[in-house]
Amino acid sequence: MSGVRIGRRLLAAATGGVAALAVTAGPVTAARADGGAPEVVAKGLDSPRGISFGPDGALYIAESGHGGKVKCAMTPAKKGEKAEKMCFGLTGRISVLKDGKTSVLVGGLPSAASGPFALGPHDVAFTPKGDLLVTVGFSGDTAFRAKLGPKARTLGTLLTLSTKGRRLSFADLAAHETRHNPDRKDKGSAVDSYPFGLAPLPGGGALVTDTGGNSVLRVDRKGRVSTEAVLHARSVAAPPALKMPKGSKIPMQSVPMGIAKGPDGAYYIAEHGGFPNPEGAARVLRLKDGKVTTAARGFTTAADVTFDAKGRLIVLGSAGPLPANGMSKTTVYRVEGDGTRTELLKPGTLTTPLGVAVGPDGAVYVADKAMAPGKGEILRIPVSE
Repeated sequence: MSGVRIGRRLLAAATGGVAALAVTAGPVTAARADGGAPEVVAKGLDSPRGISFGPDGALYIAESGHGGKVKCAMTPAKKGEKAEKMCFGLTGRISVLKDGKTSVLVGGLPSAASGPFALGPHDVAFTPKGDLLVTVGFSGDTAFRAKLGPKARTLGTLLTLSTKGRRLSFADLAAHETRHNPDRKDKGSAVDSYPFGLAPLPGGGALVTDTGGNSVLRVDRKGRVSTEAVLHARSVAAPPALKMPKGSKIPMQSVPMGIAKGPDGAYYIAEHGGFPNPEGAARVLRLKDGKVTTAARGFTTAADVTFDAKGRLIVLGSAGPLPANGMSKTTVYRVEGDGTRTELLKPGTLTTPLGVAVGPDGAVYVADKAMAPGKGEILRIPVSE
């Protein structure tokens, strides 16, 4: 699946304890951000994506930037898609929000953009030693990456950085996808790497979702990459727009996005439904010892997941049918122990959110306007229970 195509879709669609989670998502209760209205706590961000609280209590923000003028290349023409001009630069960065002020911690990171859609730093988290892990997005294979020049070689990688910005190591996830294409047996599979969410591993390294490759990759502490799980395509009803015979089925790719470690030690993955994105098809998946099961279903989109202090699942996504204009009303859900979904934010409040985190204060934080370079925001949603 093309990262550029995913970006276009996200622009339109965004986008009790875990052991007790029901397989169905359960009914939705009324929206209730009991602590008050959401508050914008940071603005002027450059395509904000993943967010994570550090050991110091500050919020770290991955900003994908806006590309640049270092070098441009046309994306490979694929079936059903037009080639697009993508331009590379060093406008990606990691910012930190602390004591109400936002500052750039690490700048000059890789970024490639096609129009308002940027590929660059997509998620950020800390290693057990206190270094920064950063996934850097991409769209394509290593041959296309080479066309963007030698400075673009860290697109499609997992970077390990010191908090002073010094690069300690990187793992080449795009090269792994190019060599192995883990979902190659699925109809419509193409070589395409788009590293997105990450979850640090206790012994070092991380699990990384490859949104383009429809897989979860393991990076060990020495930077070696292996396939942890493949999220295979599912058959769904063909939409009327395709004018296929009644009862026809088409493959829908499984698109992994955000990932978080649960209190039970398993890893939970936000699975964004691929085309045709039918109502209720998106899920939250549970990954444990290489086995993938369903933790919660009934979402139409799912972009990111996290957990609150009580071990309850927090989902950034949408439910219900997509409106006629194709724009989903992404909100924040809390999944209770009995599977009931509680809306923590009124649908329609967010624009294109791609990251969610729970703060030390118990509030839920969302990175919004992810595809509006220079206009991104962090929202704080107070929750009293």
